[in-house]
Amino acid sequence: MTDTNTETQNTSTSESEDVVNKKRKKSSRLLAIIALIFIILLLCIIGYGFYFYKNNVTTNTAYQQKIETLANKLESQVAQQNNQFQQSKSLNDKFKTQIEQLNIQLLDAQNKSKLYSSDMQALQRSVAETNIRHPSDWILSEVEYLINLSGRKLWLEHDLKSTIDLLSTADKRIVEMGDPSLNPLRRALLEDINMLEALPQRDVDGVILALSSLERNIDKLVVAGLEVPEIKQAKDKKVSGDVADWEANVDKSWNSFIESFIVISHRDKPVEALLSPEQSWYLKENLRNALSKAEFAVYREQQDIYDLALQNALKLVALYYDMEDKRTQQFYTSVKRLSKQNVSIDYPDQFKSAPLLSSILKQRISKSFTIENAE
Repeated sequence: MTDTNTETQNTSTSESEDVVNKKRKKSSRLLAIIALIFIILLLCIIGYGFYFYKNNVTTNTAYQQKIETLANKLESQVAQQNNQFQQSKSLNDKFKTQIEQLNIQLLDAQNKSKLYSSDMQALQRSVAETNIRHPSDWILSEVEYLINLSGRKLWLEHDLKSTIDLLSTADKRIVEMGDPSLNPLRRALLEDINMLEALPQRDVDGVILALSSLERNIDKLVVAGLEVPEIKQAKDKKVSGDVADWEANVDKSWNSFIESFIVISHRDKPVEALLSPEQSWYLKENLRNALSKAEFAVYREQQDIYDLALQNALKLVALYYDMEDKRTQQFYTSVKRLSKQNVSIDYPDQFKSAPLLSSILKQRISKSFTIENAE
C-alpha cells in the first residue's frame, strides 16, 4: 500500500512540475514576443524621429534662406527709399530757397513799383501844378500847409491859440485869392475856427505856478494842536453868616474838606491828542505829494487824477490843520478854487476844411490835365 501511495505521489509531483515548466516556457515566450514588439516599435519611433528631424532641418534651412533673401530685399528697398527721401528733401530745400528768392524779388519789384507810382503821381502833380492857368492857385498849397500845421499844433502840442492863429492866416490867404468858388472852403474853415474858439481855454502856466506856490507855503501852515476845553467854574464854597443856612454851611464845609484830598475837574469836550513830529512831517509830505500829482495831471491833461489829488489835499487840510488860522484858510480856499479848473479838453478828431481842400486840389489838378490833353 505504501508503494502505491508513493508512486501516485511521484506521478502527481512530476505532472505538476511539467505544468509549471510549460507555464514558464509560455511566459518566457510571451515576454520575448513583447520585447521584440517593443524593440520594433522603438526602432520605428527612432526612424520616424530621425526622418522628422531631417525634414525639419531642411525646411528650417530653406526658411532661413528665404528670410535672408527677404531681409536683403528689404534692406535694398529701405536704402532706395532713403536715397529717394534724401533726394526729395534736397529738391524741396532747393525749391524753398528758390521760392524765398522769388518772394524777395517780388517784394522788391512791388516796392519799386510803389516808388515808381508815387514818383509818377508826384511828377504828374508837379507838372499839373506848373501848368495851372491861374497863378493865384498856388496859394491853395500854402493854405494846405497852414491847415496841416494847425492840426499838428492842436493834436501833438495841444496849443489851441497857435492853431486858431494858423487857421485865421489860412482864411486870410483864401480871401486874398478872390475866388468865389472857394466860398465853401472858407465857410468850413470859419466853422473850424468857431469850434476851436468855443473850447474852454486852459491856463496851464497859471495853474502850475499856483500849485508850486502852494507847495512852498505848506511848511508855513499851522498843524492843529492840543485843545483843552475850559474847566467848569466851581460852585460858591463860602460859608454864610446866617444861622438859618446851617445845613448849607455844613455841606460846603464837608465838600471843601473832601476836595482837599481829591480834585476832580469837569470838561464838556474831549481832549484831542497832539501829532508827533514824525507824523507832522509825513502829513506835510502827503500834502506836497498830492499837489505834485495835480501838477503832473495838468501836463498830461488827466482831469480825474487832478480832481482826486486836490480832493485829497482838501481833506488833509481840513482834518489836520488849524482852520482858524488865516494862512490855512487862504491855502484851503486856493486849493478849492484850483479844484474847479478844467485841465483836459475834448479836441475834434478832424477839421472840416481839410477833406474839402484836398477834393478841391484834386479837381483842379484833373482839370489841368484835361486842358493839357485837349491842347
